[in-house]
Formats: sequence, structure tokens, C-alpha cells
Amino acid sequence: MEIGQVIRALRQERGETLEQMAHEIGTDPSNLSRIERGVQQPAADSLKMIAAALHTTVAALHARAEGVGKVSKKERDLLGGDAADYTSESIQLRRHFRALTPENKRLAVEFVKLLNRTQSEK
Repeated sequence: MEIGQVIRALRQERGETLEQMAHEIGTDPSNLSRIERGVQQPAADSLKMIAAALHTTVAALHARAEGVGKVSKKERDLLGGDAADYTSESIQLRRHFRALTPENKRLAVEFVKLLNRTQSEK
């Protein structure tokens, strides 16, 4: 996975638009779009600002691009799980799950467990 793809996935997971994040880091949306699409590599200072806006570190961004197996536990915690799991469905699931109340989160987890059990029985 390229660093731009990681940035886009994290931004989308946070539910931020390209414009919102670009404003937060002090650049224009077209510049951030080029970075996310891999057309342009971010400068070191820009990457620091992007990482800060995403509440992570530059090292964690690179680790996520390269694969979680090469990072420390602290960086893995910052990455929030499996770095390779950035399908559209998993991003949507995370976004919606975060918006739930604690009780509904518990119910959602129980429902997913039930789905897994019934699926494995087939």
C-alpha cells in the first residue's frame, strides 16, 4: 500500500472530507488529492502535519504502508489493528461503529459473533 492510500484510508475512516483535512494542514485540496493518489510525494514537513491531523505518527503511516509486522507495539496501537484491512466495507463499518452508543456497540459485537457462528455452521 502506498503512503497516499494510507492517508486517504485514515482520512475517510475519520469521516473527514478532503477539503476539511487540507484546511487543517494548511494546504489546498488539490495538493492533498495528488498526495493521496500517489501523483506527488509529500514533503517531510507536510507528512508531519498530515500525521498530526490524523492523530498518528509519520513512522506509523510508513509502517501501515509497509505492513504492521515491522512496527513496535506502540506503533501498532497507533495503527489500530490490521493495516491491510482497508476495504471500503471495513472503513464504513468502523465509521458507523464509532458513532454507536456503548450499549449499541456491545449489541453490534454480539450480532457479528452470531453471524460468524451461523456462517461457520453452513
